[in-house]
Amino acid sequence: MVDFSLLRLSPHLTPRPWGGVRLGSALHKPVPQGELIGESWELSDHPDGPSKIAGGPFDGKLFGDILRDHPREMIGRPVAPKKFPLLVKYIDAREDLSIQVHPDDEYNQRMGIEDRGKTECWFILDCAEGAEVIYGLREGTTRGDLERAIENKTVPDCIRRVPIVPGTFLFVPPGTVHAILGGTLLCEIQQSSNITFRLWDWDRKPERTLHIEPSLDVIRFENDTTPQPLHIDPPKGDEPDVLLLTDNPFFKVRAVRLPSETSLNLSGSGHGVILNGVGGAASVNGEAIGYGETLFVPASISEFSVSAGDSPSILLLSESNE
Repeated sequence: MVDFSLLRLSPHLTPRPWGGVRLGSALHKPVPQGELIGESWELSDHPDGPSKIAGGPFDGKLFGDILRDHPREMIGRPVAPKKFPLLVKYIDAREDLSIQVHPDDEYNQRMGIEDRGKTECWFILDCAEGAEVIYGLREGTTRGDLERAIENKTVPDCIRRVPIVPGTFLFVPPGTVHAILGGTLLCEIQQSSNITFRLWDWDRKPERTLHIEPSLDVIRFENDTTPQPLHIDPPKGDEPDVLLLTDNPFFKVRAVRLPSETSLNLSGSGHGVILNGVGGAASVNGEAIGYGETLFVPASISEFSVSAGDSPSILLLSESNE
């Protein structure tokens, strides 16, 4: 019988034309020398980039295979889904990403697209002073306005830029026009999907395919419900705390702030919890989780303890709501 302890994840690294080197230099991912890596898929059961278990009895095996071989221990169910519903990644944007939008589940089903919709959120790890992201359209922008901007190549005039600093959290619902801009390092938690509609790509060369009509079809022009960004300050005082960042139909994300030399006991979700180190170093049941590392707490672990060492720490706790 296998003892299900904490599972450390080994990422799938993805080159991108806008990627950089900080996934290696800052987050210590195994980035090949000279390659520009944009994304580190930390916990993924998606066929475009499955992640593996690092160490322990399942070393080198795919996370998704262990999930389906041991569903009760992993997610508290007798049968596992064909694909784990969440995907967690780190992104290094050396240059601006395309201005883009994601569809929801209903659109994909209606259009016969096999992949899931994409609800996502970002936690900013690092960025330059005065940094921004694109987060929605300017108030009052209509489909006609955007169509004319596409024709006139003035799409950037229609978008809304919001300032970010390390610790900013943004929830990005489907239908939200958005872009991560150059110099930003972040953690993204999302539905397990790899579908993106590019609306504008800054006239980047070589040209990449744009998806104008699908983008216009899924953008929420009249009902922009994009929430205001949150800011998660480093822990202060002597007591740890837990902050709810989002609780939507697909996933819940909380931030655990641990002042130095403090601990906190947490209950397992009953269907598995993903932990990401996004500030300082910590430990989970005595096992280290550093800045930029990812652990999975199987459903069979009903309670676990998180602790900070001689400096404060922040962990993200994510779990599926499906």
